[in-house]
Amino acid sequence: MKYRFIIIFFGLFLPALVLSQSVKSIRINEIQVHNVDGFRDEYGQATGWIELYNAGYNKVNLAGCTLKVKGKEYRIPSGDPATVIATRGYMVFFAGGTPDKGTFHTNFTLYDTDFIEFYDSDGNFVNRFDFHPDGMVENKSYGWFEDVDGIEKVMQLPATTPGSNNNTVVKEHRSELFKRQDPVGLVLTLICTVFVTITLTLLYFIFKYMGNYYINAAVKKPKKATVASVPADMTQDSGEKQERMITNDELAAVAIALYKYSERLHDAENLVLTINKASKVYSPWSSKIYGLRQIPNKK
Repeated sequence: MKYRFIIIFFGLFLPALVLSQSVKSIRINEIQVHNVDGFRDEYGQATGWIELYNAGYNKVNLAGCTLKVKGKEYRIPSGDPATVIATRGYMVFFAGGTPDKGTFHTNFTLYDTDFIEFYDSDGNFVNRFDFHPDGMVENKSYGWFEDVDGIEKVMQLPATTPGSNNNTVVKEHRSELFKRQDPVGLVLTLICTVFVTITLTLLYFIFKYMGNYYINAAVKKPKKATVASVPADMTQDSGEKQERMITNDELAAVAIALYKYSERLHDAENLVLTINKASKVYSPWSSKIYGLRQIPNKK
């Protein structure tokens, strides 16, 4: 009964916990405030927009979540399957102040605010994006961008990328950079030679000292096995009790004495076989008389 309760508990609450953890991986990834003739909605209108990014590895349903700006908030409707954002996926909401156009159209614009906040369906804060609308350029978007050092920061993006990765600049791979700095391969050869030499030297000393250690241990082990201790009361000298160790010669003498004593317990002809004569002349089991029919029967 106890285990059944535990199974029911996890069956009911574990999906909610997983969903809650997944929603926390959502972040506001990119925005565009002054959209004049850039990215357009399904009605062909160019308005400001907000891009959300799922940094986790689970699908997340944004139904019931809330986008908040200064003075207004937009709660994402439930019941629309399109509100499920894919793993490592993107989702765009148009900030045109026209919620009657559909699920992905908010009731606010980005002109009269300087921040956007995202909350989960329980009203818990998840993420915030701060910006300055007056300093933004037309048809340019702002968002998270990874620089050459691998550090992410909010900046004006080199390209507008709604629904895709912001890092559009092709970076030079480390192998290409190393090849440009060492075109002949001399540095790489020296590094590999030094590394292999150091590794082989270490292995040589490791196996050498390990071998010596095990050889010495194997030599000492039999000596310990043949040495036995004698109680103090069996080795008394001049009335003083002292302990000493029995030598191999003494053990051999004791073994020979025991062997000689065991021989005295047997007679000298212990290998002579004595066969006694059987009381019957023949063996009944091999007699043919029991295999013949007797007519008439003898009584």
